Amino acid sequence: MKEVNIVIEICGSAGEGTISAGEILSRFMSSQGFEIMSFDSYPAEIRGFGKCVAHTRISSNPIYSPGKQADVLISLNDKHSISQLSALKENGVLIYDSQPTKPHQEDNSVAGRANPGTIPYGVPLGMLAQKATGNTRGRNMVALGALSCLFHLDKDAFTESIKARYGKKKQIVIDSNVNSFLEGFNWAKENLKKADAHSFEDVKRPKHKEKLILNGNQLVARAALDANLTFYAGYPITPATKIMEILSKELPRHGGVLLQTEDEIAAIGAVIGAGFGGKRAMTGTSGPGFALMTEFTGLSVMAEVPAVIINSQRGGPSTGMPTKTEQSDFNAALFSGTGDCPRVVLAPTDTKSCYDATVLALYIAEKYQTLVVLLLDFFLSNSIKNIDVPRKPAKKYLNANIAPKADELKDYKRYRFTKNGISPRSIPGTPGGVFFATGLEHDEYGRPNYSETGHLAMTQKRFDKYRSVLSEAPKPQMVISEQGEYDIGVISWGSSAGAAHEAVMTARKEGINAASFSSVMLSPFPESAMIEFSHTCKKILIPELNFSGQFADFAAGILKRPVEKLNFITGRPMASEDILQKMREM
Repeated sequence: MKEVNIVIEICGSAGEGTISAGEILSRFMSSQGFEIMSFDSYPAEIRGFGKCVAHTRISSNPIYSPGKQADVLISLNDKHSISQLSALKENGVLIYDSQPTKPHQEDNSVAGRANPGTIPYGVPLGMLAQKATGNTRGRNMVALGALSCLFHLDKDAFTESIKARYGKKKQIVIDSNVNSFLEGFNWAKENLKKADAHSFEDVKRPKHKEKLILNGNQLVARAALDANLTFYAGYPITPATKIMEILSKELPRHGGVLLQTEDEIAAIGAVIGAGFGGKRAMTGTSGPGFALMTEFTGLSVMAEVPAVIINSQRGGPSTGMPTKTEQSDFNAALFSGTGDCPRVVLAPTDTKSCYDATVLALYIAEKYQTLVVLLLDFFLSNSIKNIDVPRKPAKKYLNANIAPKADELKDYKRYRFTKNGISPRSIPGTPGGVFFATGLEHDEYGRPNYSETGHLAMTQKRFDKYRSVLSEAPKPQMVISEQGEYDIGVISWGSSAGAAHEAVMTARKEGINAASFSSVMLSPFPESAMIEFSHTCKKILIPELNFSGQFADFAAGILKRPVEKLNFITGRPMASEDILQKMREM
């Protein structure tokens, strides 16, 4: 049995069904037992008519990154697809409309602009869609039909998958899509002679089991509900809006409340208010909104009130590039705000860990009575992966508030000094648990106290609590070997970690002695673990999606040694191929 690892891109204009076709392809391949990872790019405008690309990687082995270049490009729009040809591999497959409704101007045909070595398959997409439905809207389904025939996919199973996708639509919609698909399949079978080597026939597949096909935003919302979230406040902003859309329907069904506020400042204010009242509360935003929220983040830390902020990073600065991915809010997440303001920062490294990190964020915020920032990015928020069904949170993660005992309420000190910095927290309404809460520096009762010794003691308390969070940190993810010494160590964070781990695994097959390290916990950071790892590496490489190397500078300060930076701000996710090439050069 052979293995398969292929990247298929569908390129078109907004409104041509590009993204829908990519989703249908991904879900069908998952249903056939393959691993899938898909990532879509589209215009920032709500009603834009720009370029859309549905990028899907399909493999019979585990997938850690989306893949940089495509093996197959399906063109639904020649103009946009011409600009996508640079992402098609040498000897890649091009499926295009051989009979467009409007003749192309000179040099505007994607087939004419294809690189030498490209294997083209011309299919009359528009004509076949017109034949199937009476209009050309089904060109995307015709293209999937031709693809299915060329690559030996199960026609009947694919047809059933299309029916399931449109099952809630009217029968005419279901029939139109199925008929368009079958027209493409049958025409390709009768008219195309296969000239490429790609095939899903007799391919080794992983043992099939129930899997969820979700993106990071969907998993964040699912995890929040499973972890007893009771209040969400937010203001719509790409790429975090989907979290609020899901919770607006689901949270009330779980006995919670969702509030759409007038801006991001009001959202974080409402979350802190709910947290003060003893509710598990969260908000979601992106870089521009997070900048506004920093006005309130210090209050969460000073008053020791639980609050969780999801920051799904986009290209910046300012409003930047709303539908492009970047990792340029690292410094903002860790260091923004006034004064010494320690906060916990978690950064999921893949789709699956979006669930686990959300559960952990709500737990830590409640137990340690502090601000937790969860750093996603556009890629993690929107990329789709088929994953095993997550385990529901353990009981300890569902109710973590440390309440005062009866004898502690006789002379209740809300901010009592303790060994780990965590003071028993009285929820408003607790008999005898009345206390002062303020953004001012205070004593153990919460009363304002501006003395030198008082400020020092309380600052030390907050940092003691912050450092004790490390005991809750997930173990760093590492790709290492028994020999324990390496020529190159790759240290990564967030969504770049998957590409880094994959690059290292590929490099080792090429004979490069390499290892990788990443941590979901960014603040407080597991410094000793990273230092121990770096001692086994002759050189350190740190790839990330920002221009200045924010995490690299942070890590170099801990390691006290030079590191090699690899930085991209293309708006696309990190590619394992780029990391591998840099490792070869090093």
